[in-house]
Amino acid sequence: MKKLFLLLLIMLLSYNNIKAQTSGAAALIALDEIDAIVSKQINSIDNLVTNAIGNSGNMILSLTARLKKDINETIGNTDKVLRENQQNLFNQILNLSEEFNLIIKERIGEIDLISSKISQAANDFLVKKKEPNIFKFETPPFILDYTKEYLIKIKGSSFDRSESIAIIINGKRYEPVQSSHVELIFKIDSSQIKPKLEENYFKAKVSFDYRSGLFKKEKNKSEPFIIPIIPLNVGKATVFYEQELPERRYTDFISYSCDCSTGASNWKGDKRHETTSFNFNPSGGRLFDPNSINITEWSRRYDGSYSFDHKTEQQIKGEISCYSKGKPFGGGGFSKLTFGYKEYDIIYKIYKNQTAYKEISSINPVIFELPDPVDSKRPNLSYVKILTYDNREIILIPSVSNIFFKVNINPVTDDVVVRWAN
Repeated sequence: MKKLFLLLLIMLLSYNNIKAQTSGAAALIALDEIDAIVSKQINSIDNLVTNAIGNSGNMILSLTARLKKDINETIGNTDKVLRENQQNLFNQILNLSEEFNLIIKERIGEIDLISSKISQAANDFLVKKKEPNIFKFETPPFILDYTKEYLIKIKGSSFDRSESIAIIINGKRYEPVQSSHVELIFKIDSSQIKPKLEENYFKAKVSFDYRSGLFKKEKNKSEPFIIPIIPLNVGKATVFYEQELPERRYTDFISYSCDCSTGASNWKGDKRHETTSFNFNPSGGRLFDPNSINITEWSRRYDGSYSFDHKTEQQIKGEISCYSKGKPFGGGGFSKLTFGYKEYDIIYKIYKNQTAYKEISSINPVIFELPDPVDSKRPNLSYVKILTYDNREIILIPSVSNIFFKVNINPVTDDVVVRWAN
């Protein structure tokens, strides 16, 4: 690309000097570079947005083919300068190809304007030639595993001068199903033109057999064009989203102690028995973590026990007991329980995540299911990332329009729907 633009810049600067001309050799090199770049542009995902890209690109290829043929038949691949009409068309091709490249990158909405300019350039150059001439191609993308019948339209002039007309794809000839002096229509069964695995476009040509001159000499004229091959799945996509999810925020361990005591046994040795209850709730609007309760101390003199009646998020309840020594005037009983626990509250943190990649089609929408709401907190779409078949990364944001894809959110289910824009 840089090589071409440098070459174009040098040539365009030279046009400021009326006497400056381009040699046949330099022109042929530049035209080959243009062919390579335009062929790549036709096969990009841009061509799915509007067929005008492919149609315009094929007309540029047609113009370069005509000019190369004319140069080779006159001055050839030499240092001789182009003839005036050749130089004029060469200048136009340089300008049109540069504008074509700029429009694809920055002003796709103006593609129809460049199409008209290309057709006009072809008309101006060919208006005096008594032979079949093409002014416009209509070559929609060929979608793999989807296109059943492929339709090609070619518009121009003097088609009725031809004795035989055909397009040739992969060595096979296809004659028009309809023809007039200004339009040709071809219908092709897609099963007849299966591409090879490594191909991303078909190289095709239009062939005209006609007679010309006083003695009606047989002549053949052919012009190349490209049929872009587009996969049914134009890329793969993933959805990036955010969702607030609950998270427990714990306190440090809180310690709680209670004890129990009795007086001495009577002269008969009857045991004295006492209990101490505990019953409390969490503080500060928090909740208990019942699983965090941990006995850190249990001591007793003579006999005693402890129990928990309730260990829930809202309440910790239980009791401890103690007994005096079972003999006359036996010593008083004593017991002590210490346990720790944690309280927690719920906070919400934003977590970022993404879905698995899915193949995305230019035909049918693709649905991405996002997680269900949690505590009424719904997932929020951040953006959709698409990696296209022609190695382009496209970012879709709901609030920003995109010429290739549309993204919508189901307001009930939060599903994200991605579809082709057209």
